[in-house]
Amino acid sequence: MSCISFRRKDKKKKEKPSFMRRMTTMKIASPSQPTSALFMASLVSSAQVFNATQKPMYIHDAFKKHAVRVWKEACGGDKVLTHEKFLRFFKRTQGVITTDLPDKDVYTFEEFFWAWSNNKAAWNAVRPLDPTEIDLTYPISNYFISSSHNTYLEGNQLSSKSSAEAYKAVLRNGCRCIEIDVWNGVPSPTPSKSPHGEHRRHISNVSAMSRTSVRHGSSLSVDQPGLYTMRTPRDSGTSLDPKELSDRLYQSTSSSGSIKRVEPIVHHHGTMTTTVPFREVCKAVREEAFVTNHLPIIVSLEVGADREQQEMMVEIMKEEWAGLLLEEPFEDCDHLKQQPRLEQLLDKILIKVKRLDDCNGEIQEAQRGRSLNVSSLRSKPPICEMLAALAIYTCSEHFDDLKSLSSTTPSHIFSVNEDKFLDMISQDKAKLKKIMDHNRQYFMRLYPKGLRFDSSNPDPTIPWRRGVQMVAMNWQKTDEGTMLNDAMFADTNGWILKPTGFLTNHDEIPKRTVDLRITVLAGQSIPVPEGGQAKKLRTRVKVELHVEKPNKSLDLTRTTQPQATENPDWERNPYPLEFLGVGGVVEELSFVRPGLLVG
Repeated sequence: MSCISFRRKDKKKKEKPSFMRRMTTMKIASPSQPTSALFMASLVSSAQVFNATQKPMYIHDAFKKHAVRVWKEACGGDKVLTHEKFLRFFKRTQGVITTDLPDKDVYTFEEFFWAWSNNKAAWNAVRPLDPTEIDLTYPISNYFISSSHNTYLEGNQLSSKSSAEAYKAVLRNGCRCIEIDVWNGVPSPTPSKSPHGEHRRHISNVSAMSRTSVRHGSSLSVDQPGLYTMRTPRDSGTSLDPKELSDRLYQSTSSSGSIKRVEPIVHHHGTMTTTVPFREVCKAVREEAFVTNHLPIIVSLEVGADREQQEMMVEIMKEEWAGLLLEEPFEDCDHLKQQPRLEQLLDKILIKVKRLDDCNGEIQEAQRGRSLNVSSLRSKPPICEMLAALAIYTCSEHFDDLKSLSSTTPSHIFSVNEDKFLDMISQDKAKLKKIMDHNRQYFMRLYPKGLRFDSSNPDPTIPWRRGVQMVAMNWQKTDEGTMLNDAMFADTNGWILKPTGFLTNHDEIPKRTVDLRITVLAGQSIPVPEGGQAKKLRTRVKVELHVEKPNKSLDLTRTTQPQATENPDWERNPYPLEFLGVGGVVEELSFVRPGLLVG
């Protein structure tokens, strides 16, 4: 299943496309002019009609007859497809401007189909965007940013592998806000057996449920190098903070061998996930950061390391990101008074971390926890001055409740849990307006709730429609949330200017009423299970419209009639998939999600 976004072009420079522009396997038309579509390309984009040697492959009659009909319509009344008509077909029907056509006066069906099927843009459900369409002149909080949560993980949140390659993968796919959780490195007198320097931590007799409890009331003790055992406050009498844990680690290994300088590590604290060296992550980020994408990267740091290791983090970042790391504010952009424009930050890495003044409250909270015999494993050491100084235009600020929204520091970023955010926006309209007003000028970041152990994702369109710039997604799992995120940021290099009404000094959000009709014609080579049950399976196409619903009961899912074949043919279905009179639609934040149902 894929996901397709409605998107306008820059209103200042180019005429806006119709609502159907993103559906490039469809005819481009206004909602009041329904047309049919060869939808197979959107749904089974991996099924290539021609191979790399450009030799024709098998085309089922159920699909071919519709392709012939498209060719005849392109020919027009005189039944001849000229070069001019072929170009017009690509432009008007497919939404593609191309000059890569065989130099001929007229084209047969076979020549038409060969050129059509070999044009990647024509068979892609996402219309490619021209980089010049992205306006870089606004302050950075006026953009939506493709963001990742716990980027280092390759699988679930409890026991999967951590790797530097995960950073390369998300950056390669347009992510521009990554997360790194940094903790004290574990010294070892002998080299690691892992070629990648990874260490798996062993927690004795811990089930998935009890592992989760590490965060909520138990601390870790170290009886020997590399071995962690559970200790509850009741057993220990006191809780063990990260600094004390680090000291014990050093003491437990210093007598058994010489210790080299220990560098910080990256992992999901309190879980069975593996670790990866912080330096290795920084190297991976540098290698992939700006190869094909020059828009800035925001590094969201979660820091559990002590002061000495934090200072080492700064050294490593300055070494590995030399020339890329933003270390000082621009002379013409005082970080205490304004945000920089996106165009000023090309090829730059920005650090998001707490400043010194925001750590004071957390220190007091940790001290209160120790005095009450509450585990301090969740409380983290204060951010040192060297590290805090790197939070220039992207500074983490603690969020308590709606009263926090009164902050006017241009660089502040509130990180809010998914559940807490949904609870806030469900309250009265006055409170929702306060959130919207804040997000027109300042940053907000939303991250998944802690119970998403399987790395599933929330619906990102909900916070986007409330102006949240960074919705951190678990890229480890492909689900509805990641499909919507992919559609949102397709061909954008990870930064999208917000729609009018979501920008600074704008408060009127333009909305439209949508009439959308989709006619599915045919499909080919739909994969079905082998065996006797295959004959009973039926193929259907399901389409979901993702918009702001005026009421929760409104059903915006449509499904075709079932077909008993892997080569379904719906003919010219008299029952198109219709979404009529859908009001209150913000075009840039609306999506079509088609998919196949076989069962």
